[in-house]
Amino acid sequence: MCSPQILAAALAEAPPHDDLCGGHGHGTGAHHDHATAHHGHAGAHHELSGPSHHERSAATHHGHSAAHNGHGARAPHEHSASVTHSRGAVAAEGVGRRRALRTALGAALGIAGASAAAGAIGAPRAQAQPLNLSGFSVRDLTHAVGPDFPVFNLYVRQPVQRQVMFEEIIGFNTAEWTMNEHTGTHIDVPAHSQRGLARADAIPVENLVAPLCVVRIAERAAQDTTTELHVEDLLDWERRNGRIPDGAFVAMDTGWYHRVHDPAAYLPFDPLRLALLIPGIGPDAAEFLLTERSIVGFGTDTSSLDVGTRFEPMVHRMLLRSGRYGIENLAALDTVPERGATLVVGAAKLRGGFGAPVRALAFV
Repeated sequence: MCSPQILAAALAEAPPHDDLCGGHGHGTGAHHDHATAHHGHAGAHHELSGPSHHERSAATHHGHSAAHNGHGARAPHEHSASVTHSRGAVAAEGVGRRRALRTALGAALGIAGASAAAGAIGAPRAQAQPLNLSGFSVRDLTHAVGPDFPVFNLYVRQPVQRQVMFEEIIGFNTAEWTMNEHTGTHIDVPAHSQRGLARADAIPVENLVAPLCVVRIAERAAQDTTTELHVEDLLDWERRNGRIPDGAFVAMDTGWYHRVHDPAAYLPFDPLRLALLIPGIGPDAAEFLLTERSIVGFGTDTSSLDVGTRFEPMVHRMLLRSGRYGIENLAALDTVPERGATLVVGAAKLRGGFGAPVRALAFV
């Protein structure tokens, strides 16, 4: 990540590479956030045959700086001799080596003191028009993901965040993330259930914007943690709101997202039954939505589309093998109306992914 050409041009005697880039385990002053050893449980994906399959599909997300790629950067040779002399004088007066390096890198890379260039890059295009959201509010249906996000560690490893660049040393911050693609609020795509079907980068974008229908069973789930969404729940919803519109996304609101800060409550595990005591979508409801209605997908605020006591991932298979997608670990469904909102699924376009993190937004 650190170009030796840039460093050599910046200072005659550059500090060691690991003094600049703390991402290799040697950097001074590095503060790395590491995940604790598999505490808590969430993100169960019963459709997998074992943890090795899910671990193989883990997606590692690297933070990158567009300016910090080491290509095409040149030392500022065009500066006059007087400027060079004044720089030497300043350095002689006690400017630290890191500060001098940071200043030189800023000049070389265009990341500091280049207001004209920054203005040109950041200037809006003339034809761009502001998005008119008059009359709408936006609700975030997404959990924040960090190293402490609860995961079901039989299938999913804990996320890890590791800062590798530091503003005090090189002028900006970046971090590397290592996390399973099915962590936090995420999309299940058809290939998650069967190879050869659409992967994360092949989901039609028009299906990622859809009318949002929220079916609430939170009161029942509070009393029975393994309850399921049934056809009657859907018919009750239609009696109040009208027919589920074509192209809709149907979300089950169990109130489960409120438990996310308590891993044991978010994914209560019964060791005697080897089962997770979480609600799910019933096969009858899934069949109704897939055959009697025309939807793009359905999802839930729990960590699995299937109820935690079902060992066969029946609902996953029904949904995903039909070419549709699911979303798990949704949040704040109780902040949007049952009908009338529009869901926008900002799914990471992971090439070949069996799933992907999403930023799910509801326009109300």
